[in-house]
Amino acid sequence: MTADVYAGDLDLQGGARKTRPAGAATFSVVADADADLLVRVGAALNLLNVAPRVFQMEARPEGTAVVSAQVECAEGQAELIARKLQRLTSVRDVVMKYVANVS
Repeated sequence: MTADVYAGDLDLQGGARKTRPAGAATFSVVADADADLLVRVGAALNLLNVAPRVFQMEARPEGTAVVSAQVECAEGQAELIARKLQRLTSVRDVVMKYVANVS
């Protein structure tokens, strides 16, 4: 795993994170079923610099698609990504649910 020092990701030592993320966000994006939908949603999620735990797409008969993704991150980061997803072309709705880790 590579640290992103420009994003303040300094907690990597020996290839493993020392701290756990504050929680996890689940994004549900409803959009027109365009061929590049996965790429555009993936690019927005890439700003978090972590791989999603779950990432799936379901095409619907009426010409829309739902992309769902669950990513470990801080709540502020999740809100930022939700706003970026909402601005994507052909996106009709974005629902973000955040669950904080209980320690």
